[in-house]
Amino acid sequence: MSIHFQVAAVLAFALAVMRGTAFVSFCPPFNTSAIPFAAKTVIAAGLAIPAVSVLSHDRLPETTAGLLTAVALQLGIGALMGFVVQLFVGAAQAAGALIDQFSALNLPPSIDPLGLDQTPIIGQLYEWLATVLVFSSGGVLLIAEGLTRSFSVVGTVIPSATWNRVPTLLTGDATSFFAAAVEIAAPVVAVVFVSQILLGLVAKSAPQANVYSLSFPLQLLIVLAGLGAAVFAVPADVSNLLGRAVSQLVGG
Repeated sequence: MSIHFQVAAVLAFALAVMRGTAFVSFCPPFNTSAIPFAAKTVIAAGLAIPAVSVLSHDRLPETTAGLLTAVALQLGIGALMGFVVQLFVGAAQAAGALIDQFSALNLPPSIDPLGLDQTPIIGQLYEWLATVLVFSSGGVLLIAEGLTRSFSVVGTVIPSATWNRVPTLLTGDATSFFAAAVEIAAPVVAVVFVSQILLGLVAKSAPQANVYSLSFPLQLLIVLAGLGAAVFAVPADVSNLLGRAVSQLVGG
């Protein structure tokens, strides 16, 4: 019994695996160090299977130099797409870090078990919540579908018009990242800011009252109440961010 492989199909699969490996190395929720690199490669191989039929009919490299260029190109495309998704999904963690800066919970940062780096407490809360929502809501399947559909948009050759869009794409996504972080954190930050102004006015108008001794527990209560109310809006925010990220992957 002999098994015959088409050279075009094998080459297309290898290039697709390269893009998928770079993608899962940067894209949440796969980019966490808790997932071994071997598991990421297997995930990338599974995501690359539907792309074989697409890339097999594309212009494949015929020389060693062309093959190395195609590999570098696929790695760059995958890393760029993963970074785009990281920008949008990371906006939730950035919003938590922003809330932590304005709240009374300015505790020392702790080690994040997902990223193995130091992040603020509320930033970790929003990051874990976003990660759970990505898995529980099927967002991880939406991300995988975005990668699969990207092979139909950009194959083994990138048109010059697409290259010209990369700086504008990154600039717009970075702007969207900061805007989304501020938008998610704005309700809690506004409540904390107003409460601080009110406490300052009370301390100024009634200096005999020991307002400062009550300010910390009162602000802590306000922050916790604001987080409890704002957390119900996080699923809609994460869903919106994932939709925008996937639309960027497929050139929407």
